[in-house]
Amino acid sequence: MPESVVKPGLPDPPSGYRYLDFLGGPSHLVREDTCRGCFMNLAERELPDILAPVYDDGVITVRQDAEWAVPGFMVVGVRPHIGALDQMELPLVERLGRVTHSVRRAMRERLGLAAVQMYQEEKLDRPHFHVWMLPLWPDTMAAHRINPRIYESNIARYLTLFTLESHEADIRRCADEVRGFLTGVPELGADTRA
Repeated sequence: MPESVVKPGLPDPPSGYRYLDFLGGPSHLVREDTCRGCFMNLAERELPDILAPVYDDGVITVRQDAEWAVPGFMVVGVRPHIGALDQMELPLVERLGRVTHSVRRAMRERLGLAAVQMYQEEKLDRPHFHVWMLPLWPDTMAAHRINPRIYESNIARYLTLFTLESHEADIRRCADEVRGFLTGVPELGADTRA
């Protein structure tokens, strides 16, 4: 659910506040200037367990997307509040590339995904660097005539085709598969426990 939409049953947030919604969990009322990435790092224990990192080296994390229930939708993020790639030191950029490369390999080798779309958006307000790695599940794409080409895309509709109620077991299975793969990548050498 996009941040700007208030869940049914919740009152409008007070002036200067907004809600952050998380897959499988309650909404959190936060100050309007609160960065989602920083909130997730600071309030990690308050997040639903389905969002536990599948990889965490203390600086880079990989976890299921916080809002959309697409199985295997991995987000590679950084813990420090960094808004853009060019604001990172080169060693972090290089490490981020290795982690992202390994996640993509896991998605191909363990989840059988031939196609993944990767997005990195720089928000104007509250930017916190992350890369979305959106799996294009072929059966769902075909059944709903989803066009993956960016300039002709209906990917926004694709995101809505998955619900936590229907796909929770698949989300957890995909996370376990990616975690298992990353655990076996010696050069990553980080904590990938659930």
